[in-house]
Amino acid sequence: EFDPGSYGQTETNFNFDLGYSASDNVHIATGVEWRNEEFEIGGGEPASWQFGPLAPQGFTAASNGFSGFGPIAVGTWDRRNMAVYGDIEIGGPDDPYTVAGAVRAERFNDFGSTINYKFAARGEVSENLSLRAGASSGFRAPTPGQQNAFNVSTIFQPDIGDLINEGVIPSTSAVAQLVGGLPLQPEKSRNYTAGAVIEKGQFSFTTDYFRIDMSDRLSLSKSYSLRPDQVDQLVAEGISDASNLGTFRFFTNQVGTTTQGIDIIATYAPVLLQGDTIFSVLLNHTKTSVTDFDPETFNDARINLFENAFPETRWNFTVRQNAGRFRILARLNYWGDFFDKEDGLNYPGEYLVDLEATFKLTESFSISGGGQNIFNNYPETNPGAFRGSGNLYPQSTPYGFNGGYYYMRLNYNWGSSF
Repeated sequence: EFDPGSYGQTETNFNFDLGYSASDNVHIATGVEWRNEEFEIGGGEPASWQFGPLAPQGFTAASNGFSGFGPIAVGTWDRRNMAVYGDIEIGGPDDPYTVAGAVRAERFNDFGSTINYKFAARGEVSENLSLRAGASSGFRAPTPGQQNAFNVSTIFQPDIGDLINEGVIPSTSAVAQLVGGLPLQPEKSRNYTAGAVIEKGQFSFTTDYFRIDMSDRLSLSKSYSLRPDQVDQLVAEGISDASNLGTFRFFTNQVGTTTQGIDIIATYAPVLLQGDTIFSVLLNHTKTSVTDFDPETFNDARINLFENAFPETRWNFTVRQNAGRFRILARLNYWGDFFDKEDGLNYPGEYLVDLEATFKLTESFSISGGGQNIFNNYPETNPGAFRGSGNLYPQSTPYGFNGGYYYMRLNYNWGSSF
């Protein structure tokens, strides 16, 4: 039994905002913000990070599974920043157009100054058709935790079929710098959207295209194996269990990505069914491509993770039926194929069905019953589970690996009592 130490995160924010309506269709707002973000690593008891009696036999030098935080890892780091911002929106509820703009100037005590913006517009082409678009820039500084965290975990390595100790070390560590580690920089992005809204009677349809171009994206590097001279260097830095460290990684900015896709939402309540039946479709298709990377710190597995860890296509079709005291909801979900980094495999997509029925007992009470994934579908099994780490299903499946979930629920509505 060990106390390996602790992580701590404290964030302090002060905001002051002002809003003003210059007229019925001109609205102005401004504000200031001060923020301090503090990250702390608390030390573990000595037995959690010092060499134990079984270390010479090849066991973990410190506490098994997760090495405690020793003196090299312990510390407190913080970042302060001040921002001033403003926005203006022109267009009232009866106007056929709306135009908006915003700007934010921010200064970090360690990364200097940045200015970011957003523009958006919406206009009615006809009674039933509206168009909208927007553009903005983004900025995200690495957290003090990403800059300074150090930990060692025991993981299963599929390539060798065994457990190894893997460390996440600061990118400014001497060992990280030997393989391309650099001080972390802020992420930057450019974001664009364009869409349309169609509304006619009981039918509504929206579609939006989006694109996000990111540079200096924060991510973990590939895993590096330690050479004997690097082990000696880590020990010299004070990392006492480096002799048992199989691989290490660190955070890096050396990757750029482009993410683009489309969102579609459509609903229809047929007049012939008196509006008691509502059909709806939601669809998202998103594709991420790695546009720039350093081959010294990124390998094919990391690129595959960026591009394929999440399904490119996700949609659902829902039917809601109101019939007196009964309400019924039925939904067909589809998740596309995805890549699981732990197994190193691509898994196929899956269809899942949700169903719920509600009966109104009184004006205040109702009872519901139903299930999510009612046919108890599971992801495809991991073919290497029995000769590997034993995980029967991919750990990163977007729809879970626990099968169906069924429930009964009693609802009470207080109405206007409160």
